[in-house]
Amino acid sequence: MIKKGVINSELIVAGDGSVYHLNLKKSDNLPKDIFLVGDPQRAYQLAGYFDNKKIIFERKNREFVTLVGFYKKIPITVIGTGIGPGNAEIVGTELHILNEYDHKRKIWEKNFSPLNIIRLGTAGSAQKNIAVGSLAISQYAIGLDNIGIFYPHTSTDPIIKAVQKKLNRTKIAKVHPYVTAGSPEIIKALIQSCQNIGLKQNKKRGFYCGLTCSAPGFYGPQGRKIGRIGKILIPDLQKILETLNVNNLKVINNEMETSAIFRILGEILNYKTGSICAVIANRNKKEVVSPQEYEKAVNRCLKVGLEAMKILNSAAKTLMK
Repeated sequence: MIKKGVINSELIVAGDGSVYHLNLKKSDNLPKDIFLVGDPQRAYQLAGYFDNKKIIFERKNREFVTLVGFYKKIPITVIGTGIGPGNAEIVGTELHILNEYDHKRKIWEKNFSPLNIIRLGTAGSAQKNIAVGSLAISQYAIGLDNIGIFYPHTSTDPIIKAVQKKLNRTKIAKVHPYVTAGSPEIIKALIQSCQNIGLKQNKKRGFYCGLTCSAPGFYGPQGRKIGRIGKILIPDLQKILETLNVNNLKVINNEMETSAIFRILGEILNYKTGSICAVIANRNKKEVVSPQEYEKAVNRCLKVGLEAMKILNSAAKTLMK
């Protein structure tokens, strides 16, 4: 439903300042530390870690849910985005509007606070050695979704160039993949957070760092052939991803949002972005977690993300002194 006061078909902001899909407005004063989760229900799961389990702000619209609370006295926003890079693009762009656009004066502000954004998700892995229940930290993301093509960005990062070159020599080149990078500060905080709770790097049910492959769909775009939908473009996608190796960086997980988040919110807008996922399936070994291990893995992911945001805040305070 279009609210009163909308006069621009390109930048759809209502008269009260609310953006079209999230139904949030600048005056809601969302905290700048933001978690993005695909499953809206996971937003409530994360809110279970808020101080006193108290949600101080809640807004629902369409499939999107936004919650605000405090974690160890740090104000936190969590948004349930729904599935896929298209939804990630919508949420990322509307966060940009909320953070930088003054709807009353109809201007883009030059002075604004940057955002810290961490995706907390679930994923599969093509690597035989990555056990279900492990955590995967995205250093770079391969986008098979074409969202990034609509937001061109030229990087000088040699790893991005090397990954792109290798992809262009495989069947994956048919879908015009792009490569994006997470923010070093958030990657470092996520690694430290994993270590702080006793997780070992490159160990069973520990944590892994590397490349993430983001697809626009769950079945064919991730190499799954289902029933009579037997003909897909890249049936050996998982095998290609399993063997891809650039400077000892391998594809550690497959999911559906990270590439768009890194490209739009990170590379284009220069916000700090990161992504960590619980590995709930091993595509190579055709294994999936039990319901009990699923809950444990997702909760580990949420705790690591929250503690990483705390680490980022502590580092920011130290720099300000």
